[in-house]
Amino acid sequence: MGALRDWNRSLQYVNLIKQSRIWGSPSTPWDGNATFNPITGWPTNDFGVVIATNNLDMGGKYFFYAKGNANISTIDSLSIYITDQTYDKSTNTLTACINVPQGQPGIILSFRNTTGPGLQDMVFLQSNYNLTSKFNVTNLMLTHLSRFNLIRFMAWTDTNNNPEMHWNETTSLSWPQYTPPKHNPWQTIPLIINQFNKSIDIWINIPFNASDNYILNIAQLMSNELNNKTIIYVEYSNELWNRGFSQAKDNLYAANDSVRNHGDPLHLNYDNIKDIHTWAFRRTAYQIKRISDLFKMIFGNENVGSWKRIRPILAGQTDKPHVIMTGLDYLNDQYGAPSTFLHGIAIAPYMTLGKYRTWSNLTTDQVLDVLNSSIQRFLPEQGWSQQAPLGVHGIYAAWYKLAVYAYEGGPDTSSGCQDCSLEAKINATRHPRMIDLCKIYLNGWYRFGFEIFNWYVAGAGNIELSGTWNLLEDMRQETLIDTTKMFNSSSPVAQLPRPSPKLNAIDQIRQSSIKTNFGISLPSVNFNATNFMNHQIPYPDPDLRNLNLNMTFYYPLQILQPFIHLNLTVYVAGNSGILEASINNAQFIQIQTPKTANMTIFQAAPLIQFNINQTILSSIVTLRLKIVENGYSIRSFDVL
Repeated sequence: MGALRDWNRSLQYVNLIKQSRIWGSPSTPWDGNATFNPITGWPTNDFGVVIATNNLDMGGKYFFYAKGNANISTIDSLSIYITDQTYDKSTNTLTACINVPQGQPGIILSFRNTTGPGLQDMVFLQSNYNLTSKFNVTNLMLTHLSRFNLIRFMAWTDTNNNPEMHWNETTSLSWPQYTPPKHNPWQTIPLIINQFNKSIDIWINIPFNASDNYILNIAQLMSNELNNKTIIYVEYSNELWNRGFSQAKDNLYAANDSVRNHGDPLHLNYDNIKDIHTWAFRRTAYQIKRISDLFKMIFGNENVGSWKRIRPILAGQTDKPHVIMTGLDYLNDQYGAPSTFLHGIAIAPYMTLGKYRTWSNLTTDQVLDVLNSSIQRFLPEQGWSQQAPLGVHGIYAAWYKLAVYAYEGGPDTSSGCQDCSLEAKINATRHPRMIDLCKIYLNGWYRFGFEIFNWYVAGAGNIELSGTWNLLEDMRQETLIDTTKMFNSSSPVAQLPRPSPKLNAIDQIRQSSIKTNFGISLPSVNFNATNFMNHQIPYPDPDLRNLNLNMTFYYPLQILQPFIHLNLTVYVAGNSGILEASINNAQFIQIQTPKTANMTIFQAAPLIQFNINQTILSSIVTLRLKIVENGYSIRSFDVL
């Protein structure tokens, strides 16, 4: 769910005051210079307010209500006019109708000659609503969201660069505006979710600086107010690897400070690696464990963890699997199996324009072609080499018995420059080919056997230099209800595809059944051991040779039945040594490998047997081979 801003086209609240910019002066409302009561948040004298900007068509009749009196006028638009302005002295109530013509992109108002302590309890209602709905999210937004099984609230609660530490710093429901420096109150999440007539799960992001008390308050709020069928995914902050956000820099600093100045209480440097970035990745993992432990205090141990109601998630970077791998290994080494604390991992596999994002004079077809090329590396057919990060993440998550999610994803066309083929990017977003691209993209994700893909971002937004993120350009592209009476045939909205190509693709994928086809099919004979997780391409040798102690090799085995008895035979050459095989961080079995005539004569090692009990089908389990005592090479293995 997108952030709440005056320029966001989703217009989520019935009362648009909620999304308005901080109060400004009457002549320049965007300057944020009005005085307001620090307790109530309402302006104390004359002021202006930016209610909405950057929309395609705000045309319609809006109703204004407030306690107090003032003269209302418009800013930057002679075509918006005010009618039926009335002040009732007996109730100290001001009402008016704000009439906005078709095609008007925004609404900015000025209030002068304000009486008393200033206007209070202001409401600016969207068309066809009354005051009884003033606290609600619009029916159109709820309808749009109702198609999904999971809603992520990262942007909604302004996770990025969020300085909040204590619960008393959060925004109360009674505060007039939920935009920066304030944020949507946490209470709005259960208020939204409880309105649906089906079970929709939530994904919440804990601010970087949140204290234990802050986290416990969130947990208690969700326990008290959220319907008890809703599953809660919990993530620590957002993109702590992304130096574009303050929390990533703060995490690096906090990890370094913890190790160097406080005696390393979190054991971030337990192996004396002395790498600050490794410490930071481990600190991220520790923090989600901490959050998991705190949620257990409210929901109970039995309700937090893998496939339970509370599902903590460790997020990382798509193209750098070592970010998550480092965190999982740290948890496993220092605190025990990660599945004790976590439910899964998450990445953000955006399709992108890569080096072409800043090119000028791209055509619409070229934009679509490049996006299509970027999708190919995210398909299961790419396997699990260094060039296939989704496969690598899938194998390592399975090793620790964790699920895989996309915390974000979609087409990323961001460039930041004025002449970087913006028109072609706009046309590509609207083009019918985008439907098939998005279907291939999502189909590929689910063919890995992965879990829910969170599209960034639901709702409506402008296509601009910073990207084409939203599913819609205008909420009236929604087709689950008839929106055609909400605009005229001459409106700019009428020129948009309905539904939008991206939403069209998502709805088709939601209604389809997708078969998993990732991993090594069973039975498998003479599988090349050089095709291990994260191998380089091309691999320099025909077999695994020059093996050092404690080297490990991971392989995904595709499981289609709940109970399987596996027989593993590994083919080795050279001196006798000790080889360990294991499945999903368990069933560790060591064998003595046979001695052969030389390093080119391969012989079967003793049989290794595993019992697999897999509850989710089809899925993968991860086989690991570990060199315990070296001196031999490995060519291949059979799994029967």
